[in-house]
Amino acid sequence: MVTRLPSPTLDDDLPTEDTEPTDASEPVDVTFRIASYPADYTLRVLNDQITNEQLVLPHFQRGYVWNAVQASRLVESFLLGLPVPEVFLYTDRNTEQKLVVDGQQRLGTIAAFYRERFENDRIFRLRGVDSRWEGKTYTDLSDPDKRRFDNSPLRSIVIQQLDPQDHSSIYLTFERLNTGGTRLRPMEIRRVQFSHNAYPFLEDLNELDSWRLLIGASRPHARLKDVELVLRVLALATNRDRYKKPLRTFLNDFMAELDVMKDSAKSSLKQSFERACDVANARLGERPFHVRRPLNVAALDSVLGVLLQNSQRVPADLDKRYDALLHDNDFLSAIESATSDEDSVARRFARATASLVE
Repeated sequence: MVTRLPSPTLDDDLPTEDTEPTDASEPVDVTFRIASYPADYTLRVLNDQITNEQLVLPHFQRGYVWNAVQASRLVESFLLGLPVPEVFLYTDRNTEQKLVVDGQQRLGTIAAFYRERFENDRIFRLRGVDSRWEGKTYTDLSDPDKRRFDNSPLRSIVIQQLDPQDHSSIYLTFERLNTGGTRLRPMEIRRVQFSHNAYPFLEDLNELDSWRLLIGASRPHARLKDVELVLRVLALATNRDRYKKPLRTFLNDFMAELDVMKDSAKSSLKQSFERACDVANARLGERPFHVRRPLNVAALDSVLGVLLQNSQRVPADLDKRYDALLHDNDFLSAIESATSDEDSVARRFARATASLVE
């Protein structure tokens, strides 16, 4: 008997494409011409660039995660004249904006201190710092301290890809970055690389009530695991005939396709995705993809992908067909081990299609 387990949140150990086995020696079949230079922008200049949208912090409501003490300690470091780790910026030659890829917490803190409020509208008063500055806002600082803070430099590494004529190097570059011991995840990099079109589209789908109910998580995940799942479902549903390992590269390629997709095609894709989520919620029972562990991603990507492609012809006995599928040994083996292998992907989609819609 297949056991379905309840899960109130999207678990931190949820298997995603960056936690599955990958080939560390994956070849890169292109060379790049990259222009890069260091820039010691002052904090006042950086804040002005953020305010004028010349420098763009990635758009995601939970992108800023530092608490008040962490933020205050950064401000104190500048006031004390201590060095602060550099940030990395990527120049988008189409808009001439600089995209913040590494350093969002630091730059977000600087902007919050100048406006004297955090993103949750709480007043930004320094906490856990030297008594000279404890409890103060930017306005409360003495004039010499304001000047010291305004004129403090923050080393920025600015890069721009000259060749090929795309943004492909940004992923390879920042995949290899580490900040404070926390490695950037693939979806966090894609959020910046495709911030104008593809990412906002995925974020919109991620906020659908039917999707959040289906994955058993009422709130968005701070590190974008839920957005990554939306991308995975769409990519495998539409391009699985072209799927090849590693999954990470496959999702990168689909994200690039999505970024240039016509609005009419994206609207149609959104409608199919929403219908598939509605059908799964209505016909497959509560949390249907929580199979033998909090959330089985392979069960989700195959079944929801098949429903997405066949949203106009759902059989009346879908619930019985799905129960039977969960007792199909070939399907179970394809969702439980080596789930990113080409054979596993092909088998679970074939079994899901045959069981649910044929």
